[in-house]
Amino acid sequence: MITTIKRRRSWVALAATAAVIPIVLAGCSSSDNAGSGDTSTTGTAALGTANAASGAPISFGYISDGKSDAIDQSDELKGAKAAIGYANAYLGGVNGHVIELRTCQALATPTQTTDCANQMVQAGVSAVMAGTLAQSDSAVTVLAAAKIPLLFQQAASAGALSTPGVFSLTNPLSYFGTSAGYAKEKSLKKAVEVVIDVPGATGPANSLGKKVFTNAGADFSVLAVPAGTADMTPQIQSSLGGHPGLYNILGNAAFCTSALKAIKTLGVTADVTVADVCLGSGGSSIAGGYKGLKVITTLQLAASDPDFAAFAAAMRQYGDGAKVGPVAGVGYSVTLGAIRALNAARITDTTPAGTLAALKSAPATPFPLQGGATFKCDGSAMTAISPNICSATGIIADSDKDGKLSNYEVVDGSGIYN
Repeated sequence: MITTIKRRRSWVALAATAAVIPIVLAGCSSSDNAGSGDTSTTGTAALGTANAASGAPISFGYISDGKSDAIDQSDELKGAKAAIGYANAYLGGVNGHVIELRTCQALATPTQTTDCANQMVQAGVSAVMAGTLAQSDSAVTVLAAAKIPLLFQQAASAGALSTPGVFSLTNPLSYFGTSAGYAKEKSLKKAVEVVIDVPGATGPANSLGKKVFTNAGADFSVLAVPAGTADMTPQIQSSLGGHPGLYNILGNAAFCTSALKAIKTLGVTADVTVADVCLGSGGSSIAGGYKGLKVITTLQLAASDPDFAAFAAAMRQYGDGAKVGPVAGVGYSVTLGAIRALNAARITDTTPAGTLAALKSAPATPFPLQGGATFKCDGSAMTAISPNICSATGIIADSDKDGKLSNYEVVDGSGIYN
């Protein structure tokens, strides 16, 4: 038992270190290119048969970083509101209860995040949802003390991974684990991680990245390149002697553009995986653009997916003019995911304690906009890391030259994180 606890603590430390990755990359899943859905359809047929909730209200909260000097996540809150509107009108709310939603913008600061959490406590909500928060542990501290469940789409901070009643509904370590799972699936035996040479990126790469790729059966090395390097040809050239079968690039769009130019210049034939934040305006300067890349993303925004059709219809009906894209998709998916789980658990006690119990007892539930991938918050998804993580799966897709994604695939991470 002592060995198991020590092992989990070491994994939690690595995973918590990886929580800085979205900040280093300047946002998470916010690229407008990270999807290929056709939003031109009209009407509400995709929402199904009307089934309006009429029971006593249950109150939820949603905290988003919102719009600040650094980033604009305004559509995230509109996505959450669209999920609530859809659920109340077509899904019977939460087991018949009308859902009320209180929202707050944390502005990526500890003070405002704490204030938002306190507002939720004062409002007496039964649970709080969030996508990712720059100051997530400020919310964790307040809501845990009040025993109000906090459900993130993705969170890997120390507090989020170790505090009872806090959950990451999707895999917060997917930027490493999905690439490793892809390497395992394709039997690729040597991988190189290309990262910005700053501690917030190289630390997780050397620790968590090495562990998951080793567990996937791949030899692994880190190629750290200084930020602002315009020509990475010498660095990429230096890595070719080991004949890698996979390059995983982790950086912002400018960094990825430089790395991809070097890979194309050298005629590298290895598979290349990238985080979705790599897809920016630099594709036109790369030979062939982004074509051929395998892109790690958090949502499946494909026109052929019935989940996407429902999302687009809900946004048109209840989304207050927000763009049907990744930012709104975050708020929509975590909110609707929570509602699906609570309905699957047939919740009867809508207090915070009852909501927490229902979430933990819910069966494996399809997470919205993830191609059928499920989540289950009973502590079994990543036993070696944290009982608060509800899924070990990831999403990977093909990119065209312009960064539009297609051929989404769910990558099973079972065994990679343990």
